[in-house]
Amino acid sequence: MFAYILRVHQPPTEQTAEFFRRFKEIPGLLHAYSLQGVEDPNDSVSVAIWESREAAERYLQSSPLRRDVDRSVAGVTRTLYNVLDSK
Repeated sequence: MFAYILRVHQPPTEQTAEFFRRFKEIPGLLHAYSLQGVEDPNDSVSVAIWESREAAERYLQSSPLRRDVDRSVAGVTRTLYNVLDSK
């Protein structure tokens, strides 16, 4: 398994909810979580768990959705992780 965390500093919007709905349909994505900070509602995080690094890289390199997110949501950062353990 492979994971990445996407972080933005803005509250969820109708547009980001639509992006997340589309994201959940990407092949190779096992789990996706959309999180909002309790103390800071502008702290928004998405956690994506992929079946493989290759599946995540396919999305990151060629998905129109990824390009739409990058163009529409300012300050997006992504951090990539190898999954070492899970429940």
